[in-house]
This record gives sequence, structure tokens and C-alpha cells, in this order.
Amino acid sequence: MDIKDSVMGEACALGIIRHISEEFGDYLGKELRRRKVPIQVKHAGLFMILFAKGEKIEFKELARIWRKSKSTLCDITSKYADEKLIKKTNCCSDKRNVYVEITEEGLKYKKDFNEISEAFLKKATSNLSDQQVEDLKFILDKMIKAFI
Repeated sequence: MDIKDSVMGEACALGIIRHISEEFGDYLGKELRRRKVPIQVKHAGLFMILFAKGEKIEFKELARIWRKSKSTLCDITSKYADEKLIKKTNCCSDKRNVYVEITEEGLKYKKDFNEISEAFLKKATSNLSDQQVEDLKFILDKMIKAFI
């Protein structure tokens, strides 16, 4: 069975999305290792959110967006806070509210993430016209909004 057969079937679009996601994970891991970026692939989502946000984000909102439990997120953020890639701060009025933000040290890797993402997107859409790429972005944006 070839790759095309493994992603095609009754849930063709979902199989394709799964396959592309797995390809991106593999590509991201390879590139992070090659560039010596000290971020695990399974934690890349944390940094993608923080890079996109550009400012501090409330811990519970980060957990909601990244779809991680608070306990899991606590362990992960503590690891990267210890490495000085992110910073956790308590709210001054309510110490139970914690905020997470990227540090200057963490921001050094934003360029790597952008370059990796752009290169993967270019490869993934290499067989599409410019109009098809725009249509795809429009459709994917509509799809993701169904979950927000």
C-alpha cells in the first residue's frame, strides 16, 4: 500500500490532514535538531502560541488554546522557565492568576520557527497555483474557526 492509499478512504480529507500533520511533525523535529533549537517537538505548540501572541498570556487561556491540562502545562512551562526561554509571573492583584510570556532568549528562536514553517508550507503547496494556495488558506481558516 502506498502513501496515497493510506490517507485515502471514507474520511479522505481527514486522512490527508492527519498525514500532513505527521509530515510537519517529522520535518519540524528534524529541523529543530539540525538548528540546535532547545525546544522539543511536542512542546513546539507552546512557542508557536507565544510567538503569535507577542505578549503575556494568562495561564488558563494558554491551556485552553493549546488544549493541555493545567498540570501538564505547569510542568512544561516550569521546564522552559528554568531554561530562561519563557517567564511566568503572578498577577499582582490575585496571586492565583499566572501569566506566561516569551523571554528575549526565547524570542531568538522565532526566526527558526518561521523559516521552518515557511519552508514546509512551500513544499506542501508546491503543486498548487497561487490562487489555489489562497483558496486553501481561506478554507483552512474557515475550518479552524469551527473549533474556536
